[in-house]
Amino acid sequence: MAPSRVISVPKTDPGAYNPKRPAGKLLLAQAAHLRDALSKHVDEKPADSKEATEILAFDIASIKTEADVSNYTQKVTAILHPQGAKRPGK
Repeated sequence: MAPSRVISVPKTDPGAYNPKRPAGKLLLAQAAHLRDALSKHVDEKPADSKEATEILAFDIASIKTEADVSNYTQKVTAILHPQGAKRPGK
């Protein structure tokens, strides 16, 4: 298997993220898709399920702001892509 390559992501415009702004439909849909992906992950890898099960118990209907979506996304992504937690050169 070929080694993964690091993809550079440009900085976000400072005004693009407002943690207090209500989450839009796209962000809420992304949170729902992440929840589905996490659920499938737990079904495929039950050994990784303790923390994932706790996150799956969280009611995503309670997500109201961009900050809520951001926090949820970080938690789910850390489980789905644990290798991403290690940033090269940081």
